[in-house]
Amino acid sequence: MRKTLTALLILLSVTVARAQVIVAPTILFMSDQSRFGTFIVMNRSNTPQEITISFRFGFPESDSLGNIRMQYDDSLMASARSCEPWLKGFPQKFIVNPGQQQVVRLFVSAPANIPDGEYWTRLVTSSTPQAKTIDTVRTGITANITFVLQQVTTVIYKKGYVNASAEIPEIRAVPDSSSINLLVHVSHGGNSPFFGKMSADVKDRAGNSVYSGQEVLAIYPSSMVVKFAVPLLKLRSGKYTAELTLDSDRSDIPGEDLLKIPTIEKTFSFDVP
Repeated sequence: MRKTLTALLILLSVTVARAQVIVAPTILFMSDQSRFGTFIVMNRSNTPQEITISFRFGFPESDSLGNIRMQYDDSLMASARSCEPWLKGFPQKFIVNPGQQQVVRLFVSAPANIPDGEYWTRLVTSSTPQAKTIDTVRTGITANITFVLQQVTTVIYKKGYVNASAEIPEIRAVPDSSSINLLVHVSHGGNSPFFGKMSADVKDRAGNSVYSGQEVLAIYPSSMVVKFAVPLLKLRSGKYTAELTLDSDRSDIPGEDLLKIPTIEKTFSFDVP
């Protein structure tokens, strides 16, 4: 008698998922003036893909050392800022053949009395190849391995007047075994998430650039620590100056949906022993 083991592998690797299924746009904006939205699921693989969409409230947050993780368990934030209860998507389950695409339509029915501001949730697009990979484990036992690829994008609902602000109240240099970590505390205000980017240019005493980096930002809670890890291999003993620029330029967000702030520039000096 043959026994079958079924393993469900959920892969959150964006690189792998993009090779199979493309979801666009990565951020979908809806509003009290435009309650319908659409996104497209494209199948780039050679196998028909079973697609399921679902919603899950969450947002990125950082610890004091700038390490980022997704927070999915903040019930207080969800009760204040989640638009998930108001969203419906059609269709929720479908098949996309190789080289084809499917338009998914969203509709939001938010209560009229909610405060002005932006509300959000995550759109989870799960794709499963129709053909299962079958591998023999040992005589009489086979394993049907189904790969479920997930892409997590963002849906934002705008109600009334929305605004966002940001500032840099603190910068620290914290060394570890391989880097000098520039930890930039960005505080966030307004009734909307802050979308933007931050760049860092580190120069030595002579004004030569020894490091440059850029981070794309999506700040939902009141603050976030942004980390730039400057490799010690690029640094000698001496004084360095970091030139930091924070702005709200994002090429992946339409201009009419991007909340602009004045560009913020800061300099920070640190010593390498």
